[in-house]
Amino acid sequence: MRIGQIATLSTPVRREGGDSIETLVWLLSRELIALGHEVTVFACAGSEPCGRLIPTLPGPYAGDGSPANWQLCEWINLCRAVEQSEHFDVLHSHAYLWGLPLQALSRAAMVHTLHVTPYEDEARLRSLFPGRAVTAVSRWQWSAYPSLRPAAVIHHGIDTGAFTFSPEPQDYVCFLGRFIPDKGPLQAIQIARNLGLRLLLAGPQNDYFRQHIAPLVDGRRIEYVGYLSGPERDRFLGAARALLYPLQAPEPFGLVQVEAMMCGTPVVALRIGAVPEVIDEGVTGYTAASMEAFAEQVLRSFALDRRSIRARAEERFSAARMAREYAALYERLVSRGGC
Repeated sequence: MRIGQIATLSTPVRREGGDSIETLVWLLSRELIALGHEVTVFACAGSEPCGRLIPTLPGPYAGDGSPANWQLCEWINLCRAVEQSEHFDVLHSHAYLWGLPLQALSRAAMVHTLHVTPYEDEARLRSLFPGRAVTAVSRWQWSAYPSLRPAAVIHHGIDTGAFTFSPEPQDYVCFLGRFIPDKGPLQAIQIARNLGLRLLLAGPQNDYFRQHIAPLVDGRRIEYVGYLSGPERDRFLGAARALLYPLQAPEPFGLVQVEAMMCGTPVVALRIGAVPEVIDEGVTGYTAASMEAFAEQVLRSFALDRRSIRARAEERFSAARMAREYAALYERLVSRGGC
């Protein structure tokens, strides 16, 4: 098939250094090419995708002459992709469902993926354009709108080769992510303190970190190791006894859980959002219904078999599996004329 991937433009599409959606587009494109498909990526200049690049703007939002209005950037990218739709069998838009109104103008079948939690406006948009192929990244993602059933539920996949299995962890648990209340960094610190465990925190500093987290970092039990990516991120996750994931607000997926599992590191998380779909209870980690139960689950997770964690993560969350499922959906749509 001739497949067009329509990326978002927060950053260039690259293997490393992009935001999560752009990185996922890079990975999905690579795996689709490995399956024998012809892939073109619509993204900003400076992108380095596998397959062909069609640069639709000179840079990401407000960069290198691109408009400062990020929504305008996304709209330009989408429109330029649809303008060239006659050259493709399918276009896959990752741009916030904004491609739905353009589908009637496309000469190719279209797939639309929302990578964030849908709210009322997203539900209204879908209702205005029924019958479109909108995929979900988890069963939970669209569960608030049971009448809006996704065309497929396709969990994210990651590059299994980018994460190293670590059979013997060091003596710490970890928190990795943005320092915002919804991610639960304060709760992670409290859990570690209550259990007498050493906690290493990683993520980009922000005002919330400086105001609420930094005063609790003592350099002994609670340590901050900075923002990590690539091999450093891999080593950090692999050396941890467990990843603490005490979400305070539901989310549609949660890639860091899978990254930890690929290293053989168990995940302990609150049982909200898509967490129960990601964690195999008693195999790759444990979930807790309350913060009171969370601590007990952390201690239980230390006994889980790390090889089994890695094996289950490879089985469920490889990029190759993700690409096969999207390709199967593309083929179904093309075979029935894009509807």
